[in-house]
Amino acid sequence: MNLTTTDRITILYNFILVIFTVIFRVKIAVYAYHLAFNLSIILIVLLLSFRRKSSLSLCTVSLWYPLVLYGLLYYQTGLINRVVVPQFLDGFFMHLDVRIFGEFPAFFLRGKQGNAFFDEFFHFFYFSYYLIIPLTGILLFRKDVKLFERFIFQLSSLFYLCFLIYILLPVEGPITVRNEYYHQGGLFQTMVDFIYAGGENPGAAFPSSHVAATFLVAWWGSTHFKRMKIPYWLTCLFLSIATVYCMFHYAVDVIGGLLLGVLAVVAFNRVDIKPYDDETHGGTCKESRVTAK
Repeated sequence: MNLTTTDRITILYNFILVIFTVIFRVKIAVYAYHLAFNLSIILIVLLLSFRRKSSLSLCTVSLWYPLVLYGLLYYQTGLINRVVVPQFLDGFFMHLDVRIFGEFPAFFLRGKQGNAFFDEFFHFFYFSYYLIIPLTGILLFRKDVKLFERFIFQLSSLFYLCFLIYILLPVEGPITVRNEYYHQGGLFQTMVDFIYAGGENPGAAFPSSHVAATFLVAWWGSTHFKRMKIPYWLTCLFLSIATVYCMFHYAVDVIGGLLLGVLAVVAFNRVDIKPYDDETHGGTCKESRVTAK
C-alpha cells in the first residue's frame, strides 16, 4: 500500500469527521449518510493507494482526486456547522468589521449604487478562484510530478483546516446584504450566483478559504513560474478585494484568510514534508513528465 502524505491527511480528516458524527449523532440530521460518506472516502483512498502502481490512469486519478473532494467536503461543512455552536456568529463579525473600519467595508469599496464595470470586474476575480487552482495543478504536474504532489498535500492540509474551523465556528457572511444590492448582473455575476446557489451551504465565511488557498497557490505559481509572478499576485490581490466588494465575506474574513495563507507558506517551508518515501516506494508511480523551463 503506497499511502502518500495527501492520502494520510485526507484519511485523518475524514476519520475526525467520523468520530465527530458518532459523538454528535443525535444533533446531526441523517447522520448515517455522513458516516457512510466519510467512511466511503477513507475506503476509496485506501483502494486507490493499493492500486496506484497497477496502471498509469489509476495512478493519475490517485494524485488528482483531492480536487474533487474539496467541493464535496466543503459542502458537507454547511450541513453540520451548527452542531457545536447552534447559531451563526455574524452579528459579532459584522460589528467587528464596522468597529475596525468605521463602516461596513463593502459600502466603502462599492458604494451603495455600485458600478456595472467594477461589479463585473470583481466578480470575474472572485470566479477566478475556480480556475487558478486546477490550472496551477496542471502546470506543476507537467513540470514535475513530485512538485505537484507537494502542492496538493499543502493545499489539502490548508483546506481541511479551514473546513474544521467552519464546522466549529459558523459564520454565514453578509449574504443577506448582498441579496439587497446585487440583482441582475453580467456574465460573471450570473456564474458566481449559479455556483453559490448550487454548491454552497451557509456558514463557511471565516477565515476565507478563497483568500487562504489563493495566497498559497500564488506563492507556488510565482515561485515555480517566474514569468507569471505578477499575474499570480494580482489575482490574489483582486480576489481578496472581490470577496468583500461582492459581499460574500466580511473584511475580517479576508484578514483571517491572508494570515492563514501566510502561516501555511511559512510552516510548509520550515517543514518540507515529502509526498512519499522514495526508499520504500520508489516514488508514487512512473508518470511521464514534461519538464518546463
